[in-house]
Amino acid sequence: MQDRFWRQLLRGTLPLLVWAGHFTFCYLLAAAQCTPALMRAGGPDLLPMGIATVLALALCAWLLWRERGILRNAKDAALVDWSASLGAVLAFVGIVWTGLPLLLVQGCA
Repeated sequence: MQDRFWRQLLRGTLPLLVWAGHFTFCYLLAAAQCTPALMRAGGPDLLPMGIATVLALALCAWLLWRERGILRNAKDAALVDWSASLGAVLAFVGIVWTGLPLLLVQGCA
């Protein structure tokens, strides 16, 4: 029983966890800064959300780069190899899709 299940599960889902963490952080920050008690004149602070978006994109790009090397060198790629690489692509697109509205917001509604 040396299959390292949890390690493989984390490898296959890590890009999606990065996307979920980015989504949660950005939207909770925007929601917290748009409450009546913390209402900001210019809307939510874009700097932390921009930094989080750039870091999440960089992490997903690195994960995709790593998986590309694994898929290139593997003669018969396992399901976890494909799920990790396709999950990184999906997470990258999802982070861009999630981050664009946050960076275009002008104020609190």
